[in-house]
Amino acid sequence: MRFEMDKWQGRNAMITGANSGIGAAVTRKLLKLGLNVIGVDKNTDMLQEMKDDIKSAGELYPRSVELQNEEEIMEAFRWTEETLGGVDVMINCAGVGGRASLLDGTVDEWKKLMDVNVIALSICTKEAIDSMRKRNVDGHIIHLSSFTAHHVPNFAPLHFYCATKHAVRALTEGLRQELKAINSPIKVTCLSPGLVKSAIFKSSLGYDFDEFLYSSRPCIQPEDVASTIEFVLSTPPHVQIQDIIVKPLGSDV
Repeated sequence: MRFEMDKWQGRNAMITGANSGIGAAVTRKLLKLGLNVIGVDKNTDMLQEMKDDIKSAGELYPRSVELQNEEEIMEAFRWTEETLGGVDVMINCAGVGGRASLLDGTVDEWKKLMDVNVIALSICTKEAIDSMRKRNVDGHIIHLSSFTAHHVPNFAPLHFYCATKHAVRALTEGLRQELKAINSPIKVTCLSPGLVKSAIFKSSLGYDFDEFLYSSRPCIQPEDVASTIEFVLSTPPHVQIQDIIVKPLGSDV
């Protein structure tokens, strides 16, 4: 469906969590497909390197944003509107995990997960849709959920994280209903990857649990998720991919 991707060339995609993992892979993919990318992340060191090294049809604009800070998010959208005209594609890749079980968890950790995985996603989505509606464009919102939103694993440190990813699925469906009610051409998609080989477990759990996990179970790569997003964006105007699961072949559940 590459033909359908032509409509996105030269348009603007904002990607949260763009500095690493799935977000970085999606950033590279969209740049090569000719979109301009506003790469949002607390750290932008890898994005700066990507900007210098990657040869692409699109332009990369790294923006350092603390997603727990509403004003910093709003400033990123103001900059995008003033500099590039607005957001046409919003991809919410940013996510953090926790270290504690529900029985031993702390309010500070729960708030952080909610702030990044749910509240920041909701703010970015609202601002992106406001930008799209203001310019009457047929934009696209893509939320990265998780297979843990469909199946809760027997691993206590993931349980509050799972709850936030269930929330992402609910928010996606609610948004779809609201856009349908106003006859909006804006599409919304929830993408739930299975086990992806990235650094989220090491960064959230603080030890090399990921090495054992990836060696003992089948997994997919961030680039596989990026290719799925390309497929979602390539669908014709009358087709909306609402909810999609992408898992490695041979996974247990």
